[in-house]
Amino acid sequence: MVKIGVLAIQGSFAEHIEVLSRINVPAIEVRTVEELNSVDGLIIPGGESTTIGKLMKYYGLDKEIIKRATLPSRSSKNERELGASALTIWGTCAGAILLAKQVAEPRPDILGLLDISITRNAYGPQIESFETTISIPKISKKKVGAVFIRAPKITRVGKGVEVLGVLKFGQYDEPVIVQYNNLLASTFHPELTNDTSVHEYFVSLTRTYAKK
Repeated sequence: MVKIGVLAIQGSFAEHIEVLSRINVPAIEVRTVEELNSVDGLIIPGGESTTIGKLMKYYGLDKEIIKRATLPSRSSKNERELGASALTIWGTCAGAILLAKQVAEPRPDILGLLDISITRNAYGPQIESFETTISIPKISKKKVGAVFIRAPKITRVGKGVEVLGVLKFGQYDEPVIVQYNNLLASTFHPELTNDTSVHEYFVSLTRTYAKK
């Protein structure tokens, strides 16, 4: 059985822990490098991306997350790549911002692991938050519950990044959940619904990489 960590320095970490408990998956709150190194997968929750980024850096978690999420490249000892046996990471909302390689505003404290571009608060302020359902065939046969709160918008998806689900927003289909190897990012909050399917998928993904 794999163990999932939830970054617990700010944001909706308690809600993720509660969902993992409901599906009987061992989970811990992660605040230290030692706790990070005891888990097979990490959820970076929604919250305030600036605060989470600064605290990750302050506690030395950012470098360790990058190290564990990547492996030495086979072609060069000086390069690192995503892949087998690496830590799986799922960023929700603010967590997706922190995973992104490019953010619309200058963001010195992002992890920059996932080749996407993202814009903060792109669906409007908190008063315009909304709940809906999204079709994500790779994750569930039924539509998945999703809550959008000051949600970011994925504006570019890099080579090899798979769009798992989209939201019809105006005349556009906006990517709202994407994956690249061991990295998963969603611009919505599934932990604020009764739907556990995205958490179950992330646990399954973690099991896959833990075996490699």
